[in-house]
Amino acid sequence: MWGHPAPHSPTKEHALSSEKIHVMNTAGAMELDLSVFNGAVNVTVDPKAVYGRVRVHTAATEGTVADAVNDTTFTEHGNTLTVSVPDDMAGGIGGNYSVMQVGGNIVSFNGGVINTGTMTGVTISNGDVWVGGQRIVSGGRVVAERGTAVGGATGTITVDVVLPAQSSLAVSTKNAETTVRGDLQTIRFDARNGSLQAGGVKVLEAETHNGSVLLDRVDEELEASTHNGSITIGAYNGRRGSARTHNGDVTISATPASSGRLAARTHNGNIRVRGAGHLALKTSTHNGRLW
Repeated sequence: MWGHPAPHSPTKEHALSSEKIHVMNTAGAMELDLSVFNGAVNVTVDPKAVYGRVRVHTAATEGTVADAVNDTTFTEHGNTLTVSVPDDMAGGIGGNYSVMQVGGNIVSFNGGVINTGTMTGVTISNGDVWVGGQRIVSGGRVVAERGTAVGGATGTITVDVVLPAQSSLAVSTKNAETTVRGDLQTIRFDARNGSLQAGGVKVLEAETHNGSVLLDRVDEELEASTHNGSITIGAYNGRRGSARTHNGDVTISATPASSGRLAARTHNGNIRVRGAGHLALKTSTHNGRLW
């Protein structure tokens, strides 16, 4: 499944009810531009990998989450791959009924009121309802058999990526955690709710509203900001760096290889910058400590 197609063969994609896979036709380092609204992104940099590959999958077999996986698009141009996973909640809440009860949960529509103890694993879209990945209501009609026990998937989308060495990554997400194992040339991360955890990178550009940024190493340029979350750089070797957070701590360990300017700012939080005596350092915090 993860092998590479024959030379000059069409792009390889597998479209099951809950899985879609793409293997690059171009060998070597690549640039991945990934857009995913919800879920988790797991990236592994494999020095032995010849062809990059992406797998988008979910345990749900039907419903908006499965539809989002099936509607994922892959656009390959040279060594660049653009992957777009649609918003699995784009349909919103709708239907022709005003009140529905599922497993003891009472949901009221039209009035904009949801009265429920818990809605974990429940997806409502365009009059259809899925619980644990199983369709319960279709077109306003109950389709589950009486006494049906619903369990299993909660409808999470996972994107598993394998990149060859010297590759670059761009991730745009609304609600997704991103983890990178290995070193990349560049990482561009833009999230509303989601954290980034990665190994080494030459250039980092990260912005998140709610989430933390944790890098083992930055070698050239650092530009990271978050509204609610911490920023931690294990080893900073760069020549230009900026780390800003409104609510959270900033921790940076500069090495003798670093040079130039480094700025670390937070409104509510602590700042700890080590080994930066040879840098043009600027630090500021409104409520917190400078170490």
